[in-house]
Amino acid sequence: MIYLRNHLSPSSLKLLDKAQAIAREVIAPKAVEWDRDARFPYEMFQAMHSEKLDALTIPKALGGLEIGPDGGEPLALWLITKTLATADSSASQCQQLHNNTALAIKLLGTPEQQERYLRPVVEQGAILGAWGAEGHSKTSTVAQRVSGGYQITGTKMFATNAGAARYAAVVAFPEGSRDPNADMMFCMVDCQAPGVTVKPQWWESATGMRATWSHEVRLDRVFVADEAILGPPGGYLGLQIQARVLPQFSANFQGVGAHVFEFGLDYLRTRERTGDAFIQHHIAEAQTLLVSAEMMLGRTAELYAARDYPEAFHYSRMVRAYSEMSINRVVQLVQNCCGSSVYLEPSPLARILRDWHFYSRHENLDLILSQIGKTIFQLGGETSFEAFGFRDNFRSGAGAEQSAK
Repeated sequence: MIYLRNHLSPSSLKLLDKAQAIAREVIAPKAVEWDRDARFPYEMFQAMHSEKLDALTIPKALGGLEIGPDGGEPLALWLITKTLATADSSASQCQQLHNNTALAIKLLGTPEQQERYLRPVVEQGAILGAWGAEGHSKTSTVAQRVSGGYQITGTKMFATNAGAARYAAVVAFPEGSRDPNADMMFCMVDCQAPGVTVKPQWWESATGMRATWSHEVRLDRVFVADEAILGPPGGYLGLQIQARVLPQFSANFQGVGAHVFEFGLDYLRTRERTGDAFIQHHIAEAQTLLVSAEMMLGRTAELYAARDYPEAFHYSRMVRAYSEMSINRVVQLVQNCCGSSVYLEPSPLARILRDWHFYSRHENLDLILSQIGKTIFQLGGETSFEAFGFRDNFRSGAGAEQSAK
């Protein structure tokens, strides 16, 4: 269910149609199996690679399509993500993070780095990952200076695409760091390098988003050469790259809402309950919320296309917040209309909502709303971890503490 199709160019409409075909013919038939077996959606990536949809944010000079917040037609990128999420948000998150990582490499990387890490995506279908979360570790991932580069040591949790990615962008902090915001390093790691250990046991207990392979990853003195460090220290936050990818999460959320809504409509029609005024009221409210969310996504795209970055970053946070709030309400409305029988198998709703309740906690909504308020009052803070919904997940001084042990 896409409301802004007529806002896309003919070439982007063709991409969207390809995404719809993949969602219908590849993702939807496999979603139950991927969830049940906690299996990575390789079939989706293969189908996307055959249509170049795994190269959406990669520069055209490297053979990519280069759409997105810093390319052409950002709305096209986000509507493709939404479309894939209408079939399965877990699989869509895998491709979303892959394309987000490619965007970060484009923005932070030198031409040589872009060639090294993005060309294999275009030519071989290589998959990318981005691993930042530290979980409940008492120390951050530390980068110790050695000859020719750094040795990276730490543990990453929620490491999406772990076990499938060829390269991963890993967040680390130089030994002795006291300012995580300013010192954060974006390191490209070869996932087959000595010292990289993927531990799938942790994610096997996940009750949602199981196909994302968001495993625990242990990094034990993994060597990262100087030429594998992307951008300057703090560059990822300073360039507001996280703000640029927030609409991707918003689009995925909206895809979940559309999935729940369409399922609810079919369920109610089958049971001939469409004449109930209570149900009509609730369904009308749900569609109004879905349309409003996509319209806000469209306005955010206009701001990026106009290169009005401060306002675009502000809208990125607002559309992320509104998408979560509105989809929560859509879910509630559909549940109220359908009743408890909607959870009887083979109904997919229980699986969809397991994924939703898991995935919608990716960022902290209260922190994002707080930053929106700070921006309104011109109080700054836009480049902190908290501004993007992440609590103090990275411990300043952790490197010095670890080194002293």
